Amino acid sequence: GKSYVRAAPVMKKTSWTEEQQLHRQRISKASGLWRALRSEQVSKIWNSAAQEMNGYAWFMKANMPALEMDGTLIDAKLLKVSAGKLQVPQQLKVERLPDDALTITVIWQNDPHTRGERLNDELMVVSFVDGKFSPVTATGLVRGAKSGSFELPTKPVNATHIYLFMASSNRNDYSESICFEV
Repeated sequence: GKSYVRAAPVMKKTSWTEEQQLHRQRISKASGLWRALRSEQVSKIWNSAAQEMNGYAWFMKANMPALEMDGTLIDAKLLKVSAGKLQVPQQLKVERLPDDALTITVIWQNDPHTRGERLNDELMVVSFVDGKFSPVTATGLVRGAKSGSFELPTKPVNATHIYLFMASSNRNDYSESICFEV
């Protein structure tokens, strides 16, 4: 046969296709959301929910659909700040009081089969505006109460969205988050 001489491919910054660059940008923005939200508690939530992967990878997989190809946020309601096996409260309704911008009133129904320890699950909140998240904050409202009011976290100021989810009393189990525009 014949002998051929071939040069090894050279990596250049311009060798990425436009689609590859967009995908890298999207992953970078999703990773930025993780960094903005990350805390010891959030890491614990996602690590306990993840199966066959770590919490960071599960967060990325769950939240990639919320981002355009270039990494811009499609809709804050598509973001998930919590994941888990606990049941989400049914018919959860949220209202911000017009005369008090920091107070949120919530009401929900419980599944008729919810009993025992599950009635002590506590409602948690994370507020969001312009890529900034508040820390995970306990509202003091338990599942058995079916309603109540709580104060929004003070930062970030002028939150546009809140994410609500349930946490078990021992903080080992969580529900998926639900987003509300406030």
